[in-house]
Amino acid sequence: MKNYFQNAVIILLSMFVFITCENKNEEIAGSIYDPEKPIKLTTFYPDSGKYQEKVLLTGENFGSDPDIIRVYFNSKRAPVIGSTGKRMYVTAPRLPGDTCTISVVIGSDSITYENKFFRYKSSVTVTTVAGNGTLDYHDGDLTSATLKPYWICMDDDGNLFVAHRAFVSGGGDHLARINEETNEMVTIQRNIVCGVLAANLNTGMVLFSSENAIGQYVTLDPRNFWAPKFYTARWINSAETPTNPYNPASTSNPSDDHIYTHFFNTGVMKINPQNWEAELIYPLSGAVNGITFRANEPNILYIMMRATSTYSPNTLFTIDVTDPDNTFQKLNTISAAGHRDGAIEQAQFYDVRMMISDDDGNIYMADSGNHCIRRLTPENMVETVLGIPGTSGWKDGGKEEALFNTPTGIAVNRDGTVYVADHENCRVRKLSIN
Repeated sequence: MKNYFQNAVIILLSMFVFITCENKNEEIAGSIYDPEKPIKLTTFYPDSGKYQEKVLLTGENFGSDPDIIRVYFNSKRAPVIGSTGKRMYVTAPRLPGDTCTISVVIGSDSITYENKFFRYKSSVTVTTVAGNGTLDYHDGDLTSATLKPYWICMDDDGNLFVAHRAFVSGGGDHLARINEETNEMVTIQRNIVCGVLAANLNTGMVLFSSENAIGQYVTLDPRNFWAPKFYTARWINSAETPTNPYNPASTSNPSDDHIYTHFFNTGVMKINPQNWEAELIYPLSGAVNGITFRANEPNILYIMMRATSTYSPNTLFTIDVTDPDNTFQKLNTISAAGHRDGAIEQAQFYDVRMMISDDDGNIYMADSGNHCIRRLTPENMVETVLGIPGTSGWKDGGKEEALFNTPTGIAVNRDGTVYVADHENCRVRKLSIN
């Protein structure tokens, strides 16, 4: 095994040196892309690998300017490191799919390798960021901080916001911010009950609806060091005002920067954060925690009903918030609690709490009843990312061994790393997906 890795390193170094040297020679000879001639593709190596795998593409008329070359693994763009005109060096992008076609686009010319596929080898591991299984709340250094996380979200600067909920009499619910770079957990507000946390990546604001009063919202502004600021929504039509503040789930729409909230047994509300005017856009009874907008699908709101919902439990719905009356639809047909991966139409869930979309349109779900992290791919296939369905426990590691216990909150950062509020394990966990 040791010799195998040594040989692999030697091959990659040789490829890099060869490309670098040939690149210099061909640049001197004036190797540029000729739009009057076609691009030709011959082969690539290796034919399989993981995220950031170094891949050598061979062909003709690539030119030596990597800035004008676009390479795609399926629909995902791959970084181009260098080109000699006949050889090109790229790295495999994140999660392009199990089997990838590789295409090259230069100017108006586009071509795909025929009958050749890159086999993508994905791996997922989970580690613990904060918490050690102790219920008590204690901030400070991440190695010693303790909490019982319930909701989480992440802003565009890598700050992870966590709602600690102990569900004990006499209060004890807190809001904290975790920063892995500084290795600390800082308390933002003590004795505050938080609804589902949501980050607006356009503005940097974090918000949530409290359960203290109907329509009470809290915002955290980085320009004010995330000091909580309280607002109260005002319904344009007073008859649409929710009857109780329980179980509000909120998300920000990147298309219009409005807040969309589902109130228990009431419906989906649209709230303008500039004046806090609110309106009911779609009546929907039942209980919801999972609510998110999907990247690359502007204005399409995804709504997951909880297992405790009186209306269609464990069911995923979508709605176009620009035309709610005509677009509400059910995606999966089975409402009975269970676990089934595959096409969304036949998928089964068991009390999904939070959902969040990454930049590629993957929707990650904290499937609390199944003790798993699930994912809805852009192709609308449901996968179990990590966790053993129906088995609760705590264990870091890879797909065959990782365990969760009632995961409730989920967040994702720009590079695709997923964070989980592993509630009953009293830990914040991190999934590295390669």
